[in-house]
Amino acid sequence: MKKNIIISITSILVVGIILGATFFYLLGPTNEGNNESVYFEVKKGDTAYSIGKRLESDKLIRNSKLFTGLAKYLKYDKKLQAGFYEINSSMSTINILRYINEGRQVLISFTIPEGKNIYDIANHLDSLGLANRDEFLELAHSKEILSKYDIPASSVEGYLYPSTYYIIKGNNAQTIIETMINTLFKVYPREQLKKRASELGVTMHQLLSMASLVEKEMGPNDDPTLISSVYYNRLAIDMRLQADPTTVYAMVLEKGDSIEKPNLRRNDLLMIHPYNTYKVSGLPPGPIASSGEKAINAAMFPAKTDYYFFVADGTGKHAFSKDYAQHLKYIDRYIFGK
Repeated sequence: MKKNIIISITSILVVGIILGATFFYLLGPTNEGNNESVYFEVKKGDTAYSIGKRLESDKLIRNSKLFTGLAKYLKYDKKLQAGFYEINSSMSTINILRYINEGRQVLISFTIPEGKNIYDIANHLDSLGLANRDEFLELAHSKEILSKYDIPASSVEGYLYPSTYYIIKGNNAQTIIETMINTLFKVYPREQLKKRASELGVTMHQLLSMASLVEKEMGPNDDPTLISSVYYNRLAIDMRLQADPTTVYAMVLEKGDSIEKPNLRRNDLLMIHPYNTYKVSGLPPGPIASSGEKAINAAMFPAKTDYYFFVADGTGKHAFSKDYAQHLKYIDRYIFGK
């Protein structure tokens, strides 16, 4: 009798051990020790069952039924959050469930350098797979977004702050655009920009336009406040700005795309276009690029000078002059090497 009891207990223990081992095996990582990660999307409306089936199909878990049952037991089945997740193949089923329950979505970083226009940005984000180029550009001209941020222009040009961003993979183009605009007004509060613009006798929109000219003109070794002073000095006497970057931007608008290496010709400078400051007086209708901190600060606080001209001197900065005669001498020296 005792022998039979011992055999029965032993059998139960063996079965229990086997079942326990099987249970933990099914819950365990599918490829323990392999740190390769994959992106997994949970869509709105997905159930624990549908998520489990796809996880099993992608070989990220071993058993979808166990995944579904565990989700219900832990009361996660109603709290699995939509989004993109970076799932490591050495993660257990429970860890994957916790990730999705807590919404630990994967962050993707991208950097927008200073001086890029909306076409540059659209192409860059498209190349990274973060936004469709055409959709981005359409939204960049969206009346809804322009109205929401009170931007008096046909696009958000100049309002997309250049920086490194960390976003949740899968965010749409509108979220990216609004994040970049919000960042501008976080770094430079709207009222601060308006107040300083009023002191300078311009609007906030014109201030950002000025900043974009400075951004596109300044070299790595320049004092941007000197460039800013030249443009403000010209505005004060109704002298055309004659800024090459505005002509290039007019060409960009005509093309509807970036121009990587613009080669300005005399005919380009003569083109009739609202953004060509060789032909139109005053600031262009709007910014021509995204401006960084140095350029915006320079537009807000220009140096006090009597300069009206500048020319690149070949050292990453510009030579400034008060009169045209001196400007011509600098052109001979730095451009023609005379």
